[in-house]
Amino acid sequence: MKRASLLFAVVLAGCAAAPRKVLTSPVLPEGLTERGSTVYFGSSFALQGAPSEPSFVYERRVESSGGAMFSTHITREPSGAIALIEGAAHAEDYALTDYTLFVNQLGQTGSLHVEGDAATFRIVDADGERTRTEQLTGPIVVGPTLVGFVFKRLEALRGKQRIAVRFAVLERLETIGFELELVEAVAPGQTRIKMSPSEFLYRLAVAPLFLTFETATGKLVRLEGRIPPKVREGERWADFDARVEYRFVADAYR
Repeated sequence: MKRASLLFAVVLAGCAAAPRKVLTSPVLPEGLTERGSTVYFGSSFALQGAPSEPSFVYERRVESSGGAMFSTHITREPSGAIALIEGAAHAEDYALTDYTLFVNQLGQTGSLHVEGDAATFRIVDADGERTRTEQLTGPIVVGPTLVGFVFKRLEALRGKQRIAVRFAVLERLETIGFELELVEAVAPGQTRIKMSPSEFLYRLAVAPLFLTFETATGKLVRLEGRIPPKVREGERWADFDARVEYRFVADAYR
């Protein structure tokens, strides 16, 4: 079985050989792209091959109020057109409450609500509307909370602890278990974290994702692996394995 690249191998999965059915672009809530303030920009390059112009650029914006936070990831194509938007309501420790997804590329929308140990999924795409509730067995993350979850646990990870987390795969209406662990950094002064599936069958099919941080500041430097937006291959949308390089606007990660 061909290996994919970590958690986003299953996020928005199902890109088959035949052209995928696509709806018209969803209507975005007013003001979503301006909510909060910018933390960083990420430039996404193809993981394999010679360096080139970025295929996508995404912006992280965060709004904080009274211990509650709302994080937004806005992914744009080189033209400036929005490919997808993710929004997450969470606590300061990145415990998730609500998640929303708008995929302009596929005309797909979805949401996730977490209450107690229950996660309720909803997805609307060309196949219609689907919902499901899952009983959680561990902490849950989505795109806008993943890095924050790791950031808050860097000290423990540097101490060689392995940390379990469940990543919400909205299109599959479920969470999938992963394990975080410290690995050797490529350059001095950096901390590199590997995220790989915790279940054997997923490890056969899904390759690790790597997150690199500045050791001194905790700022995210690089992500290597599959990311949510798709790229065109003929008449179909294909998954995209990327190297994402980050440029901070804020003084620190949040």
